[in-house]
Amino acid sequence: MESISDQLKGMLEEKKIFKSGKLFKCILGLNVIESVVFSYLLKHDNVSTMELTEIFKKDRSSIQRALQTLIEVNVIERKSMSLKEFSEKKDREEKIKRGYLYVYGAKDLEMIKEQTRELLDRWYASMLNYIENLDSVFDCYEKLGELC
Repeated sequence: MESISDQLKGMLEEKKIFKSGKLFKCILGLNVIESVVFSYLLKHDNVSTMELTEIFKKDRSSIQRALQTLIEVNVIERKSMSLKEFSEKKDREEKIKRGYLYVYGAKDLEMIKEQTRELLDRWYASMLNYIENLDSVFDCYEKLGELC
């Protein structure tokens, strides 16, 4: 992971723009594919796994792993939808009448912002605490022969 100073230098070089992928990586711990899937789901609702595989040219298992991670970090939701309802929402000519599939969409954007702020605040508080107790790290090193 990039150091904070490297990220800040990059922001200056990129005209002070902090790219969302870096934010997602830093705060939510998302990798590249998880970040792009999340970004897509922020703008599109009721998206199937197959649609995502076609859009991002990735295999189904990679997309499913990304979706599972996004569910675990609580930024997207999965719901079951009938194939008939799905084809109607997507304005597909072929009307499939039987079966179900899972579709995905981002949770409420304001909730995601609040969750991200809370994670950032917790991280910031833990880093301040770590800095305040930096001397104990060196005590740990001296006693055990390695950093804690």
